[in-house]
Amino acid sequence: MPLYFPASLRYDTCEVIELTTKVGMVSLGCPKNRVDSEVMLGILQEAGYQLTPEATEADVLIVNTCGFINSAKQESIDTVLEMNQYREKGQLRALVMAGCLSQRYQQTLWNDLPEVDAMVGTGEFHRIVEAVEGALQGTRPHFWGEMPVSGVKSTRKLTTPDYTAYLKIAEGCDHSCSFCAIPQMRGGYRSRPLQDIVVEARQLVASGVRELILIAQDSTLWGHDLYGKPSLPRLLYALQEIPELVMVRIMYSYPTQITPNLVQAMRDLPVVAKYLDMPLQHAHPDLLQKMGRPFRREKTERVLNMIRDAIPDVTLRTTFIVGFPGETDEHFNTLVEFINNMKFDHVGVFTYSHEEGTRAENLGDSVPEAVKLHRRREAMLSQRRVVGSVRGRHVGRVVPVLIEEAGDTVSTGRSWMDAPGIDGVVYVKGRYTPGEVISARITGTREYDLIAEDSV
Repeated sequence: MPLYFPASLRYDTCEVIELTTKVGMVSLGCPKNRVDSEVMLGILQEAGYQLTPEATEADVLIVNTCGFINSAKQESIDTVLEMNQYREKGQLRALVMAGCLSQRYQQTLWNDLPEVDAMVGTGEFHRIVEAVEGALQGTRPHFWGEMPVSGVKSTRKLTTPDYTAYLKIAEGCDHSCSFCAIPQMRGGYRSRPLQDIVVEARQLVASGVRELILIAQDSTLWGHDLYGKPSLPRLLYALQEIPELVMVRIMYSYPTQITPNLVQAMRDLPVVAKYLDMPLQHAHPDLLQKMGRPFRREKTERVLNMIRDAIPDVTLRTTFIVGFPGETDEHFNTLVEFINNMKFDHVGVFTYSHEEGTRAENLGDSVPEAVKLHRRREAMLSQRRVVGSVRGRHVGRVVPVLIEEAGDTVSTGRSWMDAPGIDGVVYVKGRYTPGEVISARITGTREYDLIAEDSV
């Protein structure tokens, strides 16, 4: 099942353990969900279950679902039903549904999906062993409570390559974006204590991880509930002290908390990638107000200019939503103008998804689907027209490149300018070892990707 059980799924094969029950995991959605999946895999392995990447071999299959937008919800339901077919095609005895969709729709899905033998939400995935055991015994357990963010102490079973890992620093969200149902699925914002994060980071680095990617619903808000104010710079300084850690990357930042202290830490700490992911969602004030976003275009531009003035070679990623209720051609043209003027390194554009239980639900869904798709294409074409000059500014620079794939004559890797799975890559002449970090000189561009050679 390469679609749902990728080759990068990492299990230790050197241990000889006499086990009879095999468990497989299908993880859908964002990196935050992926971390939850890795924790569940670690808990299950510690409890004596054997992990398998082959659906046909699994006695138990777990689908960790996503419930963010309609397409993700449909994919989650389709995957659950597809995995259920392994009762005939394989040796499946129990099917467990976990994650955001389970948390969001709880009793409705429990009643509508008799194929599911157990269910755990986002708050109690640490009870996955109870869920699996109950599913195998036919008791149909379900757990939907809320767990403290620092409550899981189990070793994770990484599903990323050996050298990269996501590090979740907080859970939940306190923001009130009108289009978003995440607070319904993940609860309010809860920071992990500094010591918990640093201990896990040290464990990951000791296991061979060289790149840590900080994730949360809002990474820049970290610490406000524990230390009285957002304290991400404090965490970055602590991570800087970990020997052999090569790179820390910040994802899911929020514009209101991009402070001079944070920018200074990014500039001064060698381990912190000069990279910032800051979803902005739109540029027109009318749409931003309807979305419940706190910043207007002028203030956002001031923040972006502050970052670029302090860190001239910074890489900026953002995402936008098109087709929000009431979006006119004028609103959309303002967004396109913003994309053209601000020249982001990476841009993602999503079409608005009408979500139950959000404040935007009361606004209706006034923009036809065809118009949403057309606007998405136009916005991405605008980004494509500027990306050549944006990426081209790096030609001639020598940058560290983390090798991910070895080729006979050309290897593929990433620099601090590219996050895994969503940004571009660097093609480096020569054959190198995955996980190796080399100094490479950028010699050219290929749309979103860079061409390089060893600088030696």
